[in-house]
Amino acid sequence: MYLACLYAENFRIFGATLRQEDAADPLPRAEFGPAANVLVGENGSGKTAIIDAIRLCLQTTAGDYYRITTDDFHADEDGRADTFILTCAFKDLTQHEQAVFLEHLTTEEDGACALYITVRAQMIDPGRSHRTSLTTRTGRDGQGPTLDGTARELLKATYLRPLRDAEAELRAGRGSRLSQILAGYPTMQAQGESDFDEAKDEATTLVGILERTEHHIQNNDGIRAARDDINTNYLQKFAIGADALRGKISVAGDATLARALERLELRLFAGDKAWTKHGLGYSNALFMAAELLLLNNSELAPLLLIEEPEAHLHPQLQTRIMDLLRERTGDSNGVQPDAPVQVICTTHSPNLASATPVEDLTLVAQGATFSLAPDRTRLDRDDYAFLTRFLDVTKANLFFARGVAIVEGDAEAILLPALAKAVGRSFNESGVSIVNVGSVGLFRYSRIFQRQGPQIPAQVACIRDRDLVPANTSKDMRKKLKCSAEMTQQEIDEHVANLAKEDDGNVRTFVSDYWTLEYDLAAASWTLAGLMHQAVCAAGKSTWATAEQLETIDRQAVKEVENWRDDGRSLADVALDIYEPLRMNRTSKSIAAQHAARVMQNTPVKDTDLPSYLVAAFEHLCTPGA
Repeated sequence: MYLACLYAENFRIFGATLRQEDAADPLPRAEFGPAANVLVGENGSGKTAIIDAIRLCLQTTAGDYYRITTDDFHADEDGRADTFILTCAFKDLTQHEQAVFLEHLTTEEDGACALYITVRAQMIDPGRSHRTSLTTRTGRDGQGPTLDGTARELLKATYLRPLRDAEAELRAGRGSRLSQILAGYPTMQAQGESDFDEAKDEATTLVGILERTEHHIQNNDGIRAARDDINTNYLQKFAIGADALRGKISVAGDATLARALERLELRLFAGDKAWTKHGLGYSNALFMAAELLLLNNSELAPLLLIEEPEAHLHPQLQTRIMDLLRERTGDSNGVQPDAPVQVICTTHSPNLASATPVEDLTLVAQGATFSLAPDRTRLDRDDYAFLTRFLDVTKANLFFARGVAIVEGDAEAILLPALAKAVGRSFNESGVSIVNVGSVGLFRYSRIFQRQGPQIPAQVACIRDRDLVPANTSKDMRKKLKCSAEMTQQEIDEHVANLAKEDDGNVRTFVSDYWTLEYDLAAASWTLAGLMHQAVCAAGKSTWATAEQLETIDRQAVKEVENWRDDGRSLADVALDIYEPLRMNRTSKSIAAQHAARVMQNTPVKDTDLPSYLVAAFEHLCTPGA
């Protein structure tokens, strides 16, 4: 069985119960697959609330106490709720699992058995104290039998907190996490019996070894002399009457398996006799390995909750950790482990997001979850295969953005953020990410955000070239493109509509006004014509120019554009001359974009200077709910 979904009402960011229109049954806040589930999204979106809700319902193997506070109760303009309800639903129970939880099961409409665990927390005397009452029951409506101790113990999840102190968790000590992990390892059960043979002075089990050690300590000459001195010359002098006071020096604690395991610690070994302190990253990897050791030997519903597995890990190690987690879930290479683990983790790492198949991701935004499983998005089978190959770390930042600008080249990726900032619509301040997909696959990425029903609250702009040449374009520059002057208005409209045919929801396509980004910028205003001419002239240098050379180039380019304007030339014709070196591949578009961004730092630009399609795109990206 596995945790299939989580219901939440009035818990933190989650408000009133979600229901479909005219439906009585509530909708889950989050749904999970039986293998790896990776929750992505910006800070404050609700990822930690999901993990903590599961922790409250199921509790954790580490026995860490979750203290409910007033902040756990949802608050809105109507005030703060005084009750919250959380329900975890387990599906696909085997016959053995159904037998274990028989009295707690719910029979679904399709005849399958499910296990619902519901926690209800209620404030006691709201407004005057922070005390709460907490009940845990089973059944879909939370009215079933109370979950008994044995059943609760079997359902406990393993939880790795964010920014965890892995070294502390693996140190020896009373109730250490390592001792709990080892206590659950199957081969440790036999170590709890003592096999110490005093006559042969032999022992093999841990408890037997402790007793043998105790025996030798008691008979050590130094220990015996110190003990006798304390008893004879000091302690006995405190005795009154016939009292016999005797002291005993021994190893701290009793000779039990628990005490034996609490004296163990787990450290990274350098491969020689010397112990070396390692960084936090490898210590975290070691801690995760230990937790997986415990989970791998769990008989029922092994569930691992991890917040930010990337903590302290460099990018390559993050990918290795994700590969290991997917391997233990049976979600990698088709190899099914003996005891597959269900993993639910949160991350802010584009490295982890790009290393995870898109279908295993759940995007969390503004307290809502959006599974990217195949039946939830507009992506088709080929899209998933494509994204598995090409959605790298530079593109995976789209999962953490409030707005996504999908562009077709490096020049757009460099220029658009600079242009947006110049007109007062900073991409960084608005949480907009640029995704450069090259010349293919633009809509494969935008379809990630398209779905039936509620839409992902992220503004997506596909910014692309019209690829129709204007009048007076030379044959060499035109190449195989159509000329807009040779087309009817209906043909042009149909061409543009075809470029934006997949628009839906928050995804909109913004097509250049005339041809390409560079041409349209030069043709939009004399301000941008001068700016683009400076950039193209600077990029045409065979080597990177010095500051003095750039100053000369910029001054000459500005003067040339002024002369064209004074001569009465049209912006359309001037733009063709400016764009010609880029179109004929004599000058790099990306280098010209870098220079344009440089020149823009000292060139005031207004909305009225920009091509209209960019003004509309910036408005869409930088205006919430546009």
